[in-house]
Amino acid sequence: MIWGLFYLTLLISLSFYAERSKIAETRTAIRTLAVASVLTLVAVLSGVDFATASMLLTMLDFAVLGIFVVLALTSTRYWTLCLPAFQLITCMTHLAKFAAPNIVPHVYEASQGFWAYLQIIVIFLAIWWGRAHEKAMLNAAIRK
Repeated sequence: MIWGLFYLTLLISLSFYAERSKIAETRTAIRTLAVASVLTLVAVLSGVDFATASMLLTMLDFAVLGIFVVLALTSTRYWTLCLPAFQLITCMTHLAKFAAPNIVPHVYEASQGFWAYLQIIVIFLAIWWGRAHEKAMLNAAIRK
């Protein structure tokens, strides 16, 4: 429970930070993560648990993978390649749970959440580096 609240706090904070940035890719990425997180929360509250593999959560994660792949293919920034890589690992854990249903639910749940934290870190660093780059460009323009 505490990790869920920590995750939501990180996600909301980063959402505000991303909305202030002018980098379209970061806003798209964090919006995708936010919508997927809310839909996952709704699914869990409606009765989906991690004791069994859920087709609903699997389809949701594969949809997020599709969005991240499109984002990575249409972007000129390299950091976007990390998002579909992490999301693919998340999707593979669903497939592993379907293949081996006796995987411990806590391990399955942890493997799902772990990669989302790494995606949040990548998005945060992209915003931070993007803002630093904007400042450097502005300072260079002022010096001229």
